[in-house]
Amino acid sequence: MKSILWLLTGGTFSCESSVNGLYPAADNAQAGKMLSRISAAANVSPALLMNIDSTNMTAQHMRCIAEAADSGIKKGFDGIVITHGTDTMAYTSAFLCQSLESPPIPVILTGSQKPFFAECSDAPKNLENALAAACDERFRGVHILFGDKVLRGDSAHKEYSMSENAFISPDGYAAVIKNGTFINVDPLPGGKYAYHRDFSEMAAVIKLSPLTRPEDISLAVSSGIKGVVLEGYGCGGVPERLLPEIKAAADRGVLFLLVSQCFYEGVDTHIYEVGEKAARCGIIPGGKMTAEAALAKLMFMI
Repeated sequence: MKSILWLLTGGTFSCESSVNGLYPAADNAQAGKMLSRISAAANVSPALLMNIDSTNMTAQHMRCIAEAADSGIKKGFDGIVITHGTDTMAYTSAFLCQSLESPPIPVILTGSQKPFFAECSDAPKNLENALAAACDERFRGVHILFGDKVLRGDSAHKEYSMSENAFISPDGYAAVIKNGTFINVDPLPGGKYAYHRDFSEMAAVIKLSPLTRPEDISLAVSSGIKGVVLEGYGCGGVPERLLPEIKAAADRGVLFLLVSQCFYEGVDTHIYEVGEKAARCGIIPGGKMTAEAALAKLMFMI
C-alpha cells in the first residue's frame, strides 16, 4: 500500500461556521475525522502546515508549502496531497511548479467550494480523488485536482466563484474523472528532480486598462519592483503611452512579461504594430501563460 503525505493549509475545505461566516479550522483531529468519512487505498499521514483562509496566502506561506513538499519527496513518500483554499490555489500551484522541478512523485493540490462536513459538500470526493491521483504514477509532477478535472499546476485559473468545477486551463486538462476513473491521462515528461528555494517577492501584476497611466509603471518600479507581469489586450497589445516608461525600466534591468487578458490562445506580438512596438521595448511575450504562472516564473527569474 502506498504512503501519502497530506499537507493541510486551511481554506474552505477545513472551514466551520461562526456568527461572522465561515472560518478555517484545520487541525490533525479534524483530518482524522475526514479520513474516516472517505475511502482511501493508501497509508495517509496528515501534517498541519497552517490554518488560513487562502485570501491571506503570502509568498512565505508558499515557501513553507514547497519546503514541506520537498521534505516529503526526500523522505520517500509515494505522493503528496495539499488541501488549499481555492482563491489562491492557482498561485500556489504555479509557485510549486517553479520551486519543485520535475518531482518524481505526484504533488496534488485540491480543495472545495463547501466545507468538508457541510451538506452536499464537494470536499470528500475531491479528497478521495486527490489521494487516488497521488497514488497514480501517471500524475508525477504538480497538478490541481478539482471537480471532474486534473489540471497542470502551472496552467490553471479559478474561473468560477462557486461552481464545483471552478478551475479552467488554457492548455486543456491532464485528465478528466469519470465514475471515479481517470481517463484521457496526459502524463508530464520526466526529468531530474531539483528543489529551488531562491525567489524574489519584488514582482507584481499590472492589468492594463484605458485608465492605466505611465505613472503607474514608474510608481511600481520606484517601489523596488524588479519584475512585472503585464496583462495586455488581445494578442498582446500594450498602449503606446506606456512604452517610454516601460523601456526606461527595462533598460535598468526590470523584467516585463506580457500575458493576455483573454484567457485562451495567448499573446503573439508579431500580429499587430502595437505588439511589435511593445516587444522592441524589451517586453517578453508570455505565450499562453496564465497570469498566475507568469508571476511565479518572474519570482524565480529575478
